[in-house]
Amino acid sequence: MKAAKSLSRSSGAIVAVSGAVDYITDGHMVVGARNGVSMLQEITATGCAVSALIAAFISVEPLSALEATACALSIFGVAAELGMEMATGPASLRMHLIDSLDGLNEHVSVSRMNVLRVS
Repeated sequence: MKAAKSLSRSSGAIVAVSGAVDYITDGHMVVGARNGVSMLQEITATGCAVSALIAAFISVEPLSALEATACALSIFGVAAELGMEMATGPASLRMHLIDSLDGLNEHVSVSRMNVLRVS
């Protein structure tokens, strides 16, 4: 996280490092989004899709860019978890991920989101 924090401070950008836990930093604070499934790494373009979701959250959320990024990553992870409940492999996960994103509501999102301050 030291490199991510340094990059964020020097660039003035929010930096997200994806993995089993997605870490997001503004150069000072670090939060972790702990939603998702490992099979996401087997699906092409999920990084592009989540980047678009992050941009959408930042543009409409009355939160800081750090909070909006963490929420977007967590929501994408929640949709992946829901999709994985119906999937049998990467191809069906892609389909169910998209369907899960479309069908998310506030109650399901809030009850399943797992975002915690790390430092």
